[in-house]
This record gives sequence, C-alpha cells and structure tokens, in this order.
Amino acid sequence: MKRKSKILFVQKITSQEYRVLLGRRVSNNESFWWIPGGSVEPGETDFEAGIRELDEELFLTAAYSSAIHAYELKNEVPPFIEYESAQAKNIIFMISMIQANDIPLPAIKDEFEELAWFNIDALPANMSKEFAYIQHQLGASVREL
Repeated sequence: MKRKSKILFVQKITSQEYRVLLGRRVSNNESFWWIPGGSVEPGETDFEAGIRELDEELFLTAAYSSAIHAYELKNEVPPFIEYESAQAKNIIFMISMIQANDIPLPAIKDEFEELAWFNIDALPANMSKEFAYIQHQLGASVREL
C-alpha cells in the first residue's frame, strides 16, 4: 500500500484559537481543501517526503522554512497523526508557526488553486474526503502543540 506524507502548518492565535494552513485543489471538476503533501518515495523518511512535496508544491518563505528546519536541526520528528484510507497509509506532520498574522502565504508552484488559513473550529465545508479519517482527532492534536 502507498505511503503519503503531508505537512500541516499550525498557528496558535490564543489559548483557545488555532489556525491551520490549507490549500484548495480542483480535481475532476471538484474543488476541495486539503493539506499539502504526497507520496513517500523509496529511500525517504516520511518527514523527508513531506518536505520534498512542499518544495514541489509551494514557494516557502523564510518563516515556514525556519519552522521546518528547527526540527531538522534537532534531528527530531514533529508531532504527527497517522491514518489509513482506502488508497494509502498517511501521516500528517504538524509544524507549529510563531503567532503572527503578518506571515505572508507561500506562493503556489503546483497542485493548488489557492492557500488560506482557517480556524481549526471553522474549516471549510468542502474539505477533502480524507478529512473524514481524521476529523475527530485533528482539533485535539493541534491543541496539544
């Protein structure tokens, strides 16, 4: 079975409010929001695959790259959620961003039509079908960061 790795950027706004960065994709004339990422290739760790996929899909600014590299420098893996869908075994790494509303969104290279921050308690109605696999644990996992 395929293995897929995604990276979810998280901002803590207040002690009760968290935001996540999602991208809107269009596939088969259907528009949905989901987390950047893709397939793990042979010889890659899950985290390396997530970083590679981000590099293929987005132009990250220094703030996003620094948040990722903080884990790499310490040789640590960020907190994550794992789940299995019909198509793949999946892992979502959660990268905590500093609290700042002025961090520009990454520019899009490929795969997405737009990027946006969403409150974890007010995600868009047209989330990816894969959201059903993590819906109940995502909010709790984000708040543990």
